[in-house]
Amino acid sequence: MILPFVRESFADVEKVPAFARAITQLKGGAERIRVSGLTPTGKALFYSLLPRAISRPLVVIVSDNRAVDELLPLLRALADLTGAVSPDAVIGLPAYDVLPFENLSPHPEIQEARATALWKIATGSAEIVITPLAATAMRLLPSGFYADLAKVVRRGEMIDPDRLVEHLRIVGYSQVDVVEMPGEFAHRGGLLDIYPPETDRPVRVEFFGDEVESIRKFDPGTQRSAAVTDEVVLLPLTETPVEEETLTVINARLTGERLAGDEDLVRQAVRAAGVAVFPGWELYAPVAGAKESFFDLLPRATVVLDEPDALHEVHDAWWTKVTETHERSLIGNLVRPDDLCLSPEQWSERLHQIPTIAVEQLGIEDNDQREHLLPRFGSGHDGGSRSPDARR
Repeated sequence: MILPFVRESFADVEKVPAFARAITQLKGGAERIRVSGLTPTGKALFYSLLPRAISRPLVVIVSDNRAVDELLPLLRALADLTGAVSPDAVIGLPAYDVLPFENLSPHPEIQEARATALWKIATGSAEIVITPLAATAMRLLPSGFYADLAKVVRRGEMIDPDRLVEHLRIVGYSQVDVVEMPGEFAHRGGLLDIYPPETDRPVRVEFFGDEVESIRKFDPGTQRSAAVTDEVVLLPLTETPVEEETLTVINARLTGERLAGDEDLVRQAVRAAGVAVFPGWELYAPVAGAKESFFDLLPRATVVLDEPDALHEVHDAWWTKVTETHERSLIGNLVRPDDLCLSPEQWSERLHQIPTIAVEQLGIEDNDQREHLLPRFGSGHDGGSRSPDARR
């Protein structure tokens, strides 16, 4: 329980002139705002208050997954302390831990975290998204695709059990005889045991025909049913469902068969020859129709560039690695880097269409332009100091 005086203290920050000025500029249609001179904690507080102040979701772009891991718990704690947004609405979207063209699949935990985050973004559950630059540069499918990755099962609803089982298979669940670990399911007659990620216990769904008759949590050790619940969210374990059509398109592109003639005939031939997953296939998924960017998933969001100069260096280094890995792969024009990712030029062009705040921890401003922002958490000093400021 957060005591009222604690939230009142944090609410005073929103009355600081420089904070109010930045908010006024954003609400007035300013496309570029610069805020400088904040300590790391000051930046996190600034981020936690922004969504409520501007009535828009916030995307905080950081350098890498480690920065996400460091900032995420702090932002969730500040969201709880300030009451500006729900801590559950602060999510992290990690970047892949491997590069395209490396013939390596992402770590399962990364795939699970990305799938859950993309589902929350697509369904409007995210108020603050913290993500590395590399994650925002990957080409993605429309939001409706990610909204369908999870299934909500409610007591009394009509659901085809066989279709639900097939969905669980393609979004990464493993079918077992007895469910003991997250990511497993077991189907026996009219009973479906499932252990979704982010739940404390697995659930047992009992069907009467196609009707969900009951949903109960159960102990994976004893297999005994316990608490009754009215619904369960079956979160995905991967953002790239293992579907034959997707694999067919990927295999056709990589073998060059798409160049041979009629596209439908080519896909039939590739499908007849057999398609299967292979290391790194997930990163080729954009060739199966992913034309959106990350920013299209949050069209109303304001973007924060955390330390923009550092991000520029990170972007150049990441893109260089991607292009060099592509050259070593000898794939050539069959699949090019910009088929899978936005180039730095494309990324910058897309970003210019979105309200953006550049936040620098150690920005230095002229004395006549300096304004204090969040003075309790700033890093101001005397003479030649780095002071918090917000300006166009």
